[in-house]
Amino acid sequence: MAFIGVHFALAAVVNLVFFAGNAFSPLASATGGLLTGSLLVNVVFIGLLVGWMIVQRGRLRPYDVGLIPLHIPMGIIYTFGFWAMAQIVHLVFSLLTYGAVTLNPEWVSNANMMIGLILAQVIGNALFEEIAYRGFLFPQIYLHLDGWRHRPWWRLGAAILISQGVFALSHIPNRLYLGMSLDQIAPDLLLLLGWGFLYTIIYLRTDNLFLVVGVHALGNAPSTLFATAPVFAGGGASLFMYALVVLLLFGVPMLRAYGQRFRLGLDYGTQEGRREYV
Repeated sequence: MAFIGVHFALAAVVNLVFFAGNAFSPLASATGGLLTGSLLVNVVFIGLLVGWMIVQRGRLRPYDVGLIPLHIPMGIIYTFGFWAMAQIVHLVFSLLTYGAVTLNPEWVSNANMMIGLILAQVIGNALFEEIAYRGFLFPQIYLHLDGWRHRPWWRLGAAILISQGVFALSHIPNRLYLGMSLDQIAPDLLLLLGWGFLYTIIYLRTDNLFLVVGVHALGNAPSTLFATAPVFAGGGASLFMYALVVLLLFGVPMLRAYGQRFRLGLDYGTQEGRREYV
């Protein structure tokens, strides 16, 4: 697809030329980290790749790629809910670890930078990638696999694997910019494939792309308010956020459905017993 080729080419130029040359450092320095190159680049990607290539040239409506305005409020509510629940857990761990509620030093030393990280995800990286790879590429590949319509699960699995494989591969220029070796990039691509799979499943579960944008943003920038336990340091906060989301979106409904079936079974058994007694 033309979209994939253009995105890969732009990603290579942005990471290996502009980011490698620190072209956006003056912007970040001047705003204390509030405005970053990542935010600027992804806003341009949204305008060029989504607005021009997908919507205008591809003749798709925003609705066709998951951009449904009515879904925005619920996406915000769920995102804030996930974030708030995570903060409660971090607050408790802060109290248990340090004997007092302690603010995250990064928020204290540079609040602008922390806000900038969130903005770069919510209206930048996470928003673009969700539109591109979950809202656009995944359903388009699914539609193109029309020959497998009699095998719906194979069709769905193949669409997820192909679209999220492309999503993972699109990060190679960034990993080269970060100085990763080929031995480091390979397992990282598998991890990205897993995250792409998770985002797609959440999208299928909720049918709300803005909710997925929120989950993606919180995973990339957990923005923890409190100094929490060492186990949540680094990527631990992101893993905890994903685990919390999976629990709330999948685990709780499954337990609730199981409980309802269990109660129905008890009610049925009680009714049968009454009939026999009568």
